[in-house]
Amino acid sequence: MPLDENRSPSPGPDAPVTPPARVLALRIGRKAFPLYLSMLSNMVGALVTAAVLGHTATAELAAYALAVAVLNPLVMVVQGSLRGTMPFVGENEDDPAALGPVVRDSIWLSVCAGAVGAVVLASLPLSAPALGVDPAAVAALGVFPFLLAVHVLVLSVKLSVTTLLIGLGETTGVLVISLATTALSLVLTPLLVLGAGPVPALGLFGAGAAMLVVTLLTTALSQYVLRTRTVLRGHRVGVGLPQWTSVWSMARVGLPSGGTLLVKFAAMGVLTVAMARVGVTEAAAHQLLVVVATFVFLPATAVGQSFVPFVARAAKDGDRAEVGAVLRAGYTVAVPVVVGSAALMWAAGGVLVPLLTDDPHVQGLVLALVPVLAAVVVADALQALPGMGLLGLKHPRPSLQAFVVCYGLLAAAAVPLAEQGGLALVWWAHAVTTAALFLWQTTAFRLTLARL
Repeated sequence: MPLDENRSPSPGPDAPVTPPARVLALRIGRKAFPLYLSMLSNMVGALVTAAVLGHTATAELAAYALAVAVLNPLVMVVQGSLRGTMPFVGENEDDPAALGPVVRDSIWLSVCAGAVGAVVLASLPLSAPALGVDPAAVAALGVFPFLLAVHVLVLSVKLSVTTLLIGLGETTGVLVISLATTALSLVLTPLLVLGAGPVPALGLFGAGAAMLVVTLLTTALSQYVLRTRTVLRGHRVGVGLPQWTSVWSMARVGLPSGGTLLVKFAAMGVLTVAMARVGVTEAAAHQLLVVVATFVFLPATAVGQSFVPFVARAAKDGDRAEVGAVLRAGYTVAVPVVVGSAALMWAAGGVLVPLLTDDPHVQGLVLALVPVLAAVVVADALQALPGMGLLGLKHPRPSLQAFVVCYGLLAAAAVPLAEQGGLALVWWAHAVTTAALFLWQTTAFRLTLARL
């Protein structure tokens, strides 16, 4: 029978077959759920340290707040930059020989990123007075910045390994590491900061020592998990000398991702300042909205990171159909959870919000803005997935461009919007920003996919 020239030929036996959407969604969901739990565990550990230090001297608490204000964005950039290793890991997940050099070079990337962060933290006692920080807070720092400098260097290596585990789909191992981190923090932080029995109260020094010890122990655990729970089991993976071209390739993919986190962090800081200019009630309500939005948005973050390896493998095979199917499956998993959480917050806000604050004025503001909060988190979930898809395609630069423009405009307009319309107008502007990010990143994803 002659071949119809107007009809595509049937795919050959070696043509890639796209798994059904339901199968992809189940695979992504199984990887995302342990990662979501690990994120919740990490947040609990951070809250414990902050709560314990609330019982120390005021100067030490101020010094801790100063150091953490520097530490958090540094860790954010390091973690975002290390995401650049995920597509390289995902496309080699079944080949230990090819994976070994990726592991080695990702560790070198983490050391370079961590070294930069360590220098910034170690110089804090010198830079803080120049920024006008209260001398009492600077004096209270003591050796805490130096402990944090070592902590962030070791933490960078640990983050490189957990990122590798995510890229290999071993998110249960990530959960084990996170639970161990939280459990150790629950024991060591109160013990070393407040003291107990023969252990003296060490205050801020104790907090730094606890963070460093926990990081050292869990970094060793992460190495054990990597070498026993993945395809690298039984294969020797030494540090060795890096292949700088490979390190740079990963950094070139990861740095824009880290940049997006930093841009968003900076813009949200500007919004906080804008609301503080309006009044304490508005500032408090804004902070509660940010906390709730962060919790509701976590499932989208977990799903986005979990499906990067799926995108990378399909892209390596040149299978555009499967890449698109992975994105749709990600939406199938993440969006119902985020929408359901937002709807629950909307329906039960009258019960949940009083658990967060007993100020009736703050409660009223937050409850009035639950609808716009829902709009923000749903739009944020929608934009996050194509953004992570671009990372899986090793082309995250459009994401950084989108964040710089959209969040830059939001930050520039924050103060006038707050003065004119208060908290409501600022959060509606936030919703418009996330919607614009969704349109921008979806378009960039489609254009990038078309060139695959």
